[in-house]
Amino acid sequence: MLSHNFFFFKSAMYIVPESQFDYSVHDMPVLRRWWCLLLLENNSLNSCGKIFAHWTKECKELIAGKHTPVFRLKRKAEQQDIEETMTQTASDVRRMCMAESMQFCVYQTSNNTGERLLYPEVNFIKWVQCKTCRGWLHQDCAGIEMEPFDCGCKDSIEHPRIKDAVDSGRIGAVFSKTQIKTLHDDLLSGKIRSNRMFLWRNPATSLRLKQHLKIRTLSWSEQRMFELLRFIEEATTISEKIKRGEIHLLDFVFDVMLPELLIKALQEHGITRLRAEQMMACGNIF
Repeated sequence: MLSHNFFFFKSAMYIVPESQFDYSVHDMPVLRRWWCLLLLENNSLNSCGKIFAHWTKECKELIAGKHTPVFRLKRKAEQQDIEETMTQTASDVRRMCMAESMQFCVYQTSNNTGERLLYPEVNFIKWVQCKTCRGWLHQDCAGIEMEPFDCGCKDSIEHPRIKDAVDSGRIGAVFSKTQIKTLHDDLLSGKIRSNRMFLWRNPATSLRLKQHLKIRTLSWSEQRMFELLRFIEEATTISEKIKRGEIHLLDFVFDVMLPELLIKALQEHGITRLRAEQMMACGNIF
C-alpha cells in the first residue's frame, strides 16, 4: 500500500507541472526507502504506524548511522527551533502592547496592514505584565525593570518638574553630560531601541507617525531652549559635526535626542517609557 501511495504521489509531482518522468518502477525501492525514512525522521509514530512493511528495520539503522542515508534531511534540533519560534510568535499575537493604541510603541504596527513598521527584523521581544491592570508592554516600551512590574496606571507619581530646573538654569542638575553621551551612543548602536531613532534613520517608514512623535508642548523660553540644545550638542560629537556643515543634525537633536533625554530622566524616577510619552504629550513635565 505504501509503495502504491508513494508512486501516485511521486507521479503527481511530475504530472501537475507537465514534466517528463525521469524515474522508472525499478527506482521504487530507493524512493520508498527515502519516503519511509522521511516519515520516521519527522513524525512521532505510534502503534501500527511504526510498521513500514520490511523497511522498518533498515530505516532505523539508517537513522542510527549504520547506513549511508539516501538524502540529507533536516536535523531535529532545527525543527525544534522552528517550533519554539512558532510558539513564541503565537504567544506574541495574543498579546497587545498598551503603547500600540496610543502610537507610542517601539514596535508600532500599521493600522492598514497590521504589519510591524518599526524594527521588523527583530524576532524575539521581551514582554512584561502590569501587576495592577494586567496589561502588557514590550520591555522596550516599559524601559524600566522592576519585580513585580507596575506600569503606574493607578499611581499618582510625584514626577520631577524638569521645566523648573531648566528655567532656573540648572540644566546640569537634571541632565549630566555623561548621561547625555551614554544615551547618544546607545541610540546609535541600537542598545536602546527607540521609535524616534528608527524613524530618523528610516523616515519614509511613516511620516505620519514621525509627526505624531514630535514634541509640541514645550513652554521654555527661547534662551533656555537654546541653552538646553547647546548643552546636548556639546555633550556629544554633534556640535563638531554641525560646525562642519551637517546642519540636518539640528533636527536630530530636537526630534530624537531631546525627547529621548526627557524620557530617560523620568525613567530614573521609576516612570515607564509609555508613561513618560503620555506626560510629554500632555505637557505634565513642563
